[in-house]
Amino acid sequence: MLEGKLVGLKPLEQADGWLLHNWFNDQRVLENLGGDMYFAVSLEEESAFVHHMVTDENAVWFIVMELKRKEPIGVIGLAAMDQRSASAELRIVIGEPKFWDKGYGGDAIDLTLREAFVARHLHRVWLRVVTYNERAIACYEKCGFTPEGTARHDHFQHGEWRDAHHMSILAEEYGGRKRARG
Repeated sequence: MLEGKLVGLKPLEQADGWLLHNWFNDQRVLENLGGDMYFAVSLEEESAFVHHMVTDENAVWFIVMELKRKEPIGVIGLAAMDQRSASAELRIVIGEPKFWDKGYGGDAIDLTLREAFVARHLHRVWLRVVTYNERAIACYEKCGFTPEGTARHDHFQHGEWRDAHHMSILAEEYGGRKRARG
């Protein structure tokens, strides 16, 4: 398990499907993800999706564990890894609302960026975040991500078209940030 200050990351396993099923059927969790995430799925459907996540050779997924109690609180991963362009998409969901706004997501992102840039030698990690998820945007900026642009009318939610930002961090920015922090 990779360990940070607040969380540890353990590889996602097929048996973790019930966790994702619970988190992705909680409207509080889905509210700030945007678009196509607004539907309940059965445990069987989630299990099939987790199987795809676990076996995808172009992705690495982790369960975010709160270190003190060893409690699973979310999922994070590098998806769509492209070796040719040395890039990947960061995806994260802290699925337990009681752990929001306490630094757990940022700690998980730091560990995942270390995996991306140090262990996997990627050059660029990018993400998509809905424009109205101000809490996530602040976290990503604190972790070193830079806004790249806005996808206008990215998804339909609550009767209107909503936008999403694209953000990224490069290996040299990550390395410089780590050196500056000591």
